[in-house]
Amino acid sequence: MAKLKIGFIGCGGIANQKHLPGMAQQTEFVDLVAFCDLIPERAEKAAKEYGTPDAKVYTDYHDLLADPTIDAVHVLTPNVAHCEITVAALEAGKHVLCEKPMAVTLAECESMVAAAEFNNRHLMIGHNMRFDPVHRRAKELLEQG
Repeated sequence: MAKLKIGFIGCGGIANQKHLPGMAQQTEFVDLVAFCDLIPERAEKAAKEYGTPDAKVYTDYHDLLADPTIDAVHVLTPNVAHCEITVAALEAGKHVLCEKPMAVTLAECESMVAAAEFNNRHLMIGHNMRFDPVHRRAKELLEQG
């Protein structure tokens, strides 16, 4: 199986605390090939620390999304930008893992889901507690009424 080529949009707090260290442990399955941040030094630092030797650095997420070699992106920006960036990524043919919260309005959430469906791409929101046994049990109980 070919490795997925992953790009990161937003290289600040949550990227450095969770996403980058976690993905760096999965190099059997992924290559971390692109890093984007409005602050160039943050993207450069992430690329140097976590990226492949030829990792690219961007300050405009549109440029990252234009790279046809990138399979998927992590959207790790402030919440207000989640919808715009996620929809653009899905329209560019990328799969998306978007950090929580999904967006700031229900309409934005719905447009993200619609973009994933229309473009036949996967969209996942980083609600990591959904896999916790306690939360799974609570969901089962809710579904049972």
